[in-house]
Amino acid sequence: MAIIKVVKAGKTKASLKSALNYIANEEKITTITGKKLITPLNCWGSLKNIYDTMIATKELYRKATDNKNSEMYKHFQQSFKPNEITPEKAHEIGKKWAMQNFAQDGFEVCICTHLDTEHIHNHFIINSVNAITGKTIEIHANKTLEKLKYSSDELCREYNLSVIERDIFAQNKNHEYNMRKKYSFLREQFRDLMWQKTVYDKIIDILNKSRNKDFKYFEQELLKVGIKLEHERLKKDFIFNYIDENRKVSDKTLAKTFHDDKILRSNIEMIWGKTLQYDLDKKIYLSEKKQGFYNLIENLIKTIDNINKLNIKTKVEFYIFMEKQGWLIKETQTGKAFYNQEHDRYLYDNTIYKILENKAYCLKYIEQNLM
Repeated sequence: MAIIKVVKAGKTKASLKSALNYIANEEKITTITGKKLITPLNCWGSLKNIYDTMIATKELYRKATDNKNSEMYKHFQQSFKPNEITPEKAHEIGKKWAMQNFAQDGFEVCICTHLDTEHIHNHFIINSVNAITGKTIEIHANKTLEKLKYSSDELCREYNLSVIERDIFAQNKNHEYNMRKKYSFLREQFRDLMWQKTVYDKIIDILNKSRNKDFKYFEQELLKVGIKLEHERLKKDFIFNYIDENRKVSDKTLAKTFHDDKILRSNIEMIWGKTLQYDLDKKIYLSEKKQGFYNLIENLIKTIDNINKLNIKTKVEFYIFMEKQGWLIKETQTGKAFYNQEHDRYLYDNTIYKILENKAYCLKYIEQNLM
């Protein structure tokens, strides 16, 4: 049994590169024998070459410019039922599915099989521009997506895998059915097989037992059953670290999967009080890449804090000062942004506000208060 899911895609060349790097992560795609489950279709070579080929196709048809109204690629995920399939067979099915639906029509595809979760799953990055016709790919929720899911079901039958029969959900004589209902049904089936169910049950049990106690008691009881609560790591989320399985899951994921909002951080804090605040050592909680990102945010904060100290009143003075500190103000297709020259990184207002929850560090707000 396999579920086809559409993953949100980016609209810039940088997002295409990031998506390819993510799906081709060697820790996720390498089997116990050392084989890497990655296959390109209509492109070849290293990951860099795959990216360069996709960009070259876009440039050939003058569609390589970042555009906020057009996605650079399409990203699909094909997830298989736990313990039903081997990594090699899953990858083989993924190649056939991609060939039938995209590659044979001229689209460039990169397929990677991830083995880092209990349900083996394929990732597909498809270039949005057809290498033969130059046309942009179109995915319609009702027709195209329906066809893609049907194609996946047929391949599962071919390989003797379980499939939820469509007739169960038939609504009329043409056998049109509610795809959302079908996949919700599948999610219910998957739910009980997942390790998250064990974590969820343990948390709910402790929540029920911890009434009239404080937050520290709740945290200690979780630790007794093998769950470490990481509430320092993110502002918005609780991260439940299931020690026995060496896996982590957020409160939001559990709430969405098990349809239970009482497990959300906001609701837990309403009952047991706010968590303690910490001065964070980013090295403990963040990867090297994320450390660099947050260091960049901190640099921007310190730079902006100096504006008031230096009594800067005009936009021209502001731009000159920021440039001396290594920051440019650039106009992009998605609006103005801070640009760090050393790290070649843009920081947009929505990103800054999401992290800091303070508009005083947003470019639009700063410019409004300058002459």
